Amino acid sequence: MLSKRLKAVADMVTKGNNAADIGTDHGYVPIYLVKNHISGHVYAMDINEGPLKMADKNICLEGFSEKITTVLSDGMEKLKDHMAETVIIAGMGGDLIADILFRGKNIKGIKELVLSPHKRIDIVRKYLTENHWKIIQEEMVKDAGKYYTILKAVPGEEREYTDVELKYGRCLLKNRNETLKEYLEKENEKFLEILNRMKKDGNKNISQIEEILKMNEKGRAYYD
Repeated sequence: MLSKRLKAVADMVTKGNNAADIGTDHGYVPIYLVKNHISGHVYAMDINEGPLKMADKNICLEGFSEKITTVLSDGMEKLKDHMAETVIIAGMGGDLIADILFRGKNIKGIKELVLSPHKRIDIVRKYLTENHWKIIQEEMVKDAGKYYTILKAVPGEEREYTDVELKYGRCLLKNRNETLKEYLEKENEKFLEILNRMKKDGNKNISQIEEILKMNEKGRAYYD
């Protein structure tokens, strides 16, 4: 069974697209895509043999060996032209996702990206907007007490993002996403507490915390 986060990732894939799941781990997303008739064929790709063997076992148990191909691959290295219309990358840092996308930028036939960094999503948004990708959808989910953002991007041009849009997401802010609102309120409360504690302790290195709070204030202003 997929976690709430991974289900949100899989559900963002356009129905009918063949997909490549980069860093597939145990193959749960590819199995979900095939089982729910979202993708006709999925390439489950991972840099490590251990997770791929487990993915193979899970795929076999589901009877999907003909529809899901496991591939030992460093990022998109083994993804060839026109193998997949959708590329999925979830559960990695934003810097690593941007690097994987950069190294695979010449692969032909990719129509959309579904991405879910676990940190530094601003790096991913910046990479996309500077490399002819347009973010058309963003979702934020709370799963096991943590907040995750999932975005979908298609080839296209994007007007330059502001700093607050890079941090929190233009689509999420524009749509006044309720989960983002909850996240912003909790973030503000957390860093106000940290700031007050630092001031009480006489710690003068508070500029970074103040910058976080200023950015947070910009985000919360969308909900006024």
